[in-house]
Amino acid sequence: MYGADPPEPQQATKKSQMEEKEVDDGKVKGHWDLRLTSFQKLMFIKAFQEEKTIFATTEFVRSNLGQQFVESPAVTLQSLYDDMNKITPLVFVLSTGSDPMGAFLRFARDRGCTDKIQSISLGQGQGPVAEKLILGAVKSGDWVFLQNCHLAASWMLSMETLVKDLGEKPDEIHEDYRLFLSSMPAKHFPVSVLQNAVKVTNEPPKGLRANLRRAFTEITTNFFEENILGLKWRKMIFGICMFHAAILERKKFGPLGWNIKYEFNDSDRECALLNLQMFCNEGTIPWDTLTYITGEITFGGRVTDALDQRCLRAILKVFFYPETLAENYKYSPSGIYYAPDCDLHEGYKDYIESLPMVDEPEIFGMHENANIAFQTQETNLLDHVLDVHRDSLAQEPASPTTNSVRARESILESLLCQEVARFNKLLRVIKVVVCQLQKAIKGFVVEERRTGKSLYASSMHCSRGWACCYPH
Repeated sequence: MYGADPPEPQQATKKSQMEEKEVDDGKVKGHWDLRLTSFQKLMFIKAFQEEKTIFATTEFVRSNLGQQFVESPAVTLQSLYDDMNKITPLVFVLSTGSDPMGAFLRFARDRGCTDKIQSISLGQGQGPVAEKLILGAVKSGDWVFLQNCHLAASWMLSMETLVKDLGEKPDEIHEDYRLFLSSMPAKHFPVSVLQNAVKVTNEPPKGLRANLRRAFTEITTNFFEENILGLKWRKMIFGICMFHAAILERKKFGPLGWNIKYEFNDSDRECALLNLQMFCNEGTIPWDTLTYITGEITFGGRVTDALDQRCLRAILKVFFYPETLAENYKYSPSGIYYAPDCDLHEGYKDYIESLPMVDEPEIFGMHENANIAFQTQETNLLDHVLDVHRDSLAQEPASPTTNSVRARESILESLLCQEVARFNKLLRVIKVVVCQLQKAIKGFVVEERRTGKSLYASSMHCSRGWACCYPH
């Protein structure tokens, strides 16, 4: 039944065996690495080292599909702006502590549209004011930003009607008019507005590399490179960004990371960088002032537990302290994390891209065993997803089910239900077309012209028959 086993690989040297013991990256080692396929390695890890399943799954996707499928691309407001138009608004789906207003104002300033912004925070009695802003901007070509739409539940129906009416009369709208909305997930937010809008969430990225990439995407080249302090200035900026990313990522360790989960966000980092710019404007570095404001006010103002506050100060000393400006200073014992001696913004971006995708606990000041609880929790989540998929197949083998999706109602889950329904319709059409083609190949039926056309068009782009099932 089975062929002969491949020959045993040459015995590894004692040094290489010691290196394998020291590095536990969740990959199959030794001769099994040569004998097993990528999927067999994934099952091997799931059976013998379950807490490493997430890492093995990531490696499986990366090796079979490509690196771009395991990394979240950096989304800029410019790319989102290109996707919207005068009848397609942009909706920021907020999370706790997030505020896209700062990034929005920077984007408007870069485009020279600061004087065209009309912004209002919705609440009691603000609905008619917002409606007046929209009707005026439609004629003048201004940008309207309605913040915190979830706080104006009574006006949401009027907003839905207004946006719908404007969408039906695009010829009467100024070409430069744009509508921006922000809202927490809420049941009363208009579904029709959400369906026709460009959606973006402001969740913090996962991992140190993703956090640093996002931070350096938002930091402008002039702010980073043009300062009287030179290299010291760039190292301090990088240290604050590393500190912000580290305290965010510590939350994944649960009580081992923080006694209480704190909602640190991007505005904390932006405030720390502005304070740094203000106090270092004359070419001197007041370390006592900077460390106190950063550790006790900007970030420490959110911390309520005394032990967490002491931990925060200890982490700050690793990334933002006079010793961090010394030559060859490393943030971790392994020497992987450090501030590069580079003068250009792009040089730091290149270094960030070279960082490992999986963060070692040492950069957070924690023992390797701290990873076990986090990795087990991630694996349990994957098991839950597989259980839901197994239940879906048992109920409806031909297509996914929406029963599990409707367990909780929110904006994102409503969108997921709609996508599942559309994809189910597409799967049914594909199944019918493929069955007809199989019968035509065997000579049981005469192949319909529509079937051949659909299959031919699918190699180039989606045909009209398939596009109506899943409109783009």
